[in-house]
Amino acid sequence: MRLKVLTYCILFSSGFGCFCYAQTEIRFNYGRDSSVSEQTLVTVLLTSDTEHIEILQDTVRKFETVLQIPSKPADYVLFVKFKNKTIETEALNYPFKLMGNETDMEINIRFSESIIEQRNRQSGAVEVIQYYKPAQLINIQYLPEMQGNEFFKAPFFRLENLSNDTIYGQYLKGHFWGSISFRVDSIWSGERFGILDFNFGVESPLFPDSTRIAQVGSFGWRNELPKTRYKYTLLYTTDKNRSYGASQHSENEHFIWWADVKQYYRLIYEFEVK
Repeated sequence: MRLKVLTYCILFSSGFGCFCYAQTEIRFNYGRDSSVSEQTLVTVLLTSDTEHIEILQDTVRKFETVLQIPSKPADYVLFVKFKNKTIETEALNYPFKLMGNETDMEINIRFSESIIEQRNRQSGAVEVIQYYKPAQLINIQYLPEMQGNEFFKAPFFRLENLSNDTIYGQYLKGHFWGSISFRVDSIWSGERFGILDFNFGVESPLFPDSTRIAQVGSFGWRNELPKTRYKYTLLYTTDKNRSYGASQHSENEHFIWWADVKQYYRLIYEFEVK
């Protein structure tokens, strides 16, 4: 497997230094489901007018890496190709835009096989996720007095939308489920998310000048929080048409492409249990 990154810097004739754009981190993840037993060659390229990045070309089942691209507005194309004996070759050129103010990004690619409409077809899923600092004024407050039970556990948070935008949850539009981490000896733990349940009833989104309760996952985390400092992270969107998961892009007799670009605002809130 190979990872090639070309970076560019602008030289100013009036000086001796080199000015380089700030960098945006991209976390790349590829996985081939266990349902696909045959060896499959995957090729992934990321290109723009100034960038050509060969991320992956291998028959590996799983691959993760981190790469950097300039933090500036640009048009990118993600090229993904799968090759094996069953499908021969399937390729997708998937364009997306970089605004230049992303805090970070993810590119997730998965190759799988499933029975759809009584037919056994392989499929490829391409997901580009872009993260931004909150552009909306949202007041968030930890609610220690709100007690959990065996079904819905603490902690609970009060969200107040003081902006002119309507806010939608990452998973279900009217539900706000985030993750939590805690600090031990000045080191933050990994993020805990809890259980996801997409069978919750329909709720209205967070309209301007309205409030809503947010939790960790669908059912909370734990009712007794140890005394320490915590960090609650909530992803949300202002796009009412945004749904969780990828949309079908194209298909033929043997293969289905799923692809989507998502933009989320990342709200981070620190609080302490004393």
